[in-house]
Amino acid sequence: MKQLLIFFLVLLFNSGYLQGQKPLDTLYMKDGSMVYGRIVEKSKDRFLIKTVEGFRFGFTPDQVERYVSRNSPKEVIHGPEGLGFTIQSGMLIGSGNDVIFLLPSFTPMLTYTINKFHSISVGTGVEIHDDLMLPVFADYKINFSKNRLTPFYYLKGGVLFYLESDKKGDYWNIDYRPGYTFGTGMGLSWPFSKYDSYIMLGYRYSFTKHIEQSPPNPAFSDIHKINRLDITFGFKF
Repeated sequence: MKQLLIFFLVLLFNSGYLQGQKPLDTLYMKDGSMVYGRIVEKSKDRFLIKTVEGFRFGFTPDQVERYVSRNSPKEVIHGPEGLGFTIQSGMLIGSGNDVIFLLPSFTPMLTYTINKFHSISVGTGVEIHDDLMLPVFADYKINFSKNRLTPFYYLKGGVLFYLESDKKGDYWNIDYRPGYTFGTGMGLSWPFSKYDSYIMLGYRYSFTKHIEQSPPNPAFSDIHKINRLDITFGFKF
């Protein structure tokens, strides 16, 4: 009974002590560690935090994944700004002129992020449509908040080039022409380890064409139009 009473007294003392403490700022580092204290300086060049023991530590923005300020209880993502690198992989799902239900894609991109809300990317890679294609495209994303888990809207478009060269036989030839693609939709972004990760769900339209000729017959245009659901996963470094 005496030991139980001592336990409750200690618990009560600690609870009162913790309640009397001021909330601390927290830096969440990209190496997985956390630093507690009071952020005394926050700029585009560094974070300076003073711990409860009175020590001061400085960190560059590249070392900080996110932070929580006692003045702002919401977590604030210190996500990548400026020039970065993004890798996307996805698939186009649905029917159309194609007999293939799933059309995969892999597209690395250079990304420039402005104020954590706006990002513009340009890239290329490999996509499968009616044949193996090389896309050259640009996309734009706008985040709806700076929270850890944030939705965003995207818009993309570009040109599609056949990776297969023109074919020519004794009595026929095939001339591959560039096509184009357009997509739009919504996405969801969240931090993953040292990177930003996201998933996008939207609509994709693509148009490709090649011309077949077998003289003296007139040329024939083989046109493929794709209207599909576009699901894409990505990581931004």
